Amino acid sequence: MKSIALKLWAGMMVLVLIVLLLLWFFQIVFLENFYTRMRISEIKKESMSIIGLLSNGNKSEFEDRLNAFAFNNNLSVELLNSGGKNIYTAGPVGSSGHLPMMNNRARAEAFHEALVGKQVAIPLTHPRFGNKFMLIGLPVKIPGEISGVLIINMPLAPVEDTASILKWQLFYITIILLAAALLISYLISRSFTRPILEIKQVSETLASGDFSARIKSKKQDEIGKLAETINYLGQRLSKIEQLRKDLIANVSHELRTPLSLIKGYAETIRDVTGNSPEKREKHIAIIIEETERLSRIVDDILNLSQLQAGYFELNISRFPIKETIDNVVKRFHLLSANTGVQIVRQGAGAAQVEADEARIGQVLFNLINNGFNHTPEGGTITVKMIDSPNYVRIEVSDTGSGIPEEDLPQIWDRFYKSDKARGKRAMGTGLGLAIVKSVLEAHQAVYGVESKKDVGTTFWFELKK
Repeated sequence: MKSIALKLWAGMMVLVLIVLLLLWFFQIVFLENFYTRMRISEIKKESMSIIGLLSNGNKSEFEDRLNAFAFNNNLSVELLNSGGKNIYTAGPVGSSGHLPMMNNRARAEAFHEALVGKQVAIPLTHPRFGNKFMLIGLPVKIPGEISGVLIINMPLAPVEDTASILKWQLFYITIILLAAALLISYLISRSFTRPILEIKQVSETLASGDFSARIKSKKQDEIGKLAETINYLGQRLSKIEQLRKDLIANVSHELRTPLSLIKGYAETIRDVTGNSPEKREKHIAIIIEETERLSRIVDDILNLSQLQAGYFELNISRFPIKETIDNVVKRFHLLSANTGVQIVRQGAGAAQVEADEARIGQVLFNLINNGFNHTPEGGTITVKMIDSPNYVRIEVSDTGSGIPEEDLPQIWDRFYKSDKARGKRAMGTGLGLAIVKSVLEAHQAVYGVESKKDVGTTFWFELKK
């Protein structure tokens, strides 16, 4: 299997080679033709501009421009009338009085073609020395008729010399570019693949169950973003793993306690108190109570699993929130009488909210029940409704022990109990607030908690009217 580094290096080298080949191809193979076409086009354009002076009767300016034109471009130029007689010559001439290296046949062809109004360019080669040049014939037009021909001899030797120089330049450039490409492509491929290999190694470590591995790359590009994502994944997996361990430990603890009590009292009834109606009834009542507690734990686990897995749909409707609060509060009147904790209602109004009534009732029940679990005898739980223009705010406050500030961020986690080490009489499952959080987030509701140690706690949430 080829590595990414090798593929990247090979791809960059192929790209450099293609660029060099195209450079050689166009600079050497097509240079002469390309340069010749451009040169002929420029000469023709400038020549026609000079001919225009003659057409306008500016003979003196015509001669000056023509001489400068021939000198600056190393040209030999001959002006002929319609009969083929030489009128004016600029640049070097041969012993015959014609342009040097002139082929009479080609000269006659260029003359006749230009005399009928055509612009002609004929490539020629010197018979003895092999020098290449271009014979150009241009018609000289006086308004209404063609009165003569301009014959231009343009040497092409400079193009060949330029091509020879370019070949050597390109040779050295090619060597330097290949060496630089080898080094740069190696460094780039190494820089590109090193963090990828690190990501691969860390991903394999995470897959093996070690969630402490982290990527050290600090790049700010897409690979750096991927590394940050992998590190974040590791953090989340580490937290999930810890929650899994806590879940197993807490579920085991929560289930073991009622099961042990049920088993113990059942054995006591069988072996000791079976014939004593009073003790038997008392022990049976404890068994029933622990069975109900066990049932609540199972129900809460199933509820939370469905909420967090998204296997439920909210049944959104409009309903008066006051009635829902009153109905939930009534369910705690007996518990209030038994525990000596007073429950108080505050706030009124006919405000209607848009929400899942059953789920909001579940939220209220869990919050109030949480208050009872943490409020001592003689304390108070207050359920307050605040009617605002766009939303209804509901607060559940208690006068219990309060929650330490360092525990506030964790109270919404499953099975988390801020007082689990302090021997409270709380009999909750540790899932109530996690269910509250899931339901409220499903409603996209704003919620929070405020607490002071040894003063009390207030849970609150807001619903759209």
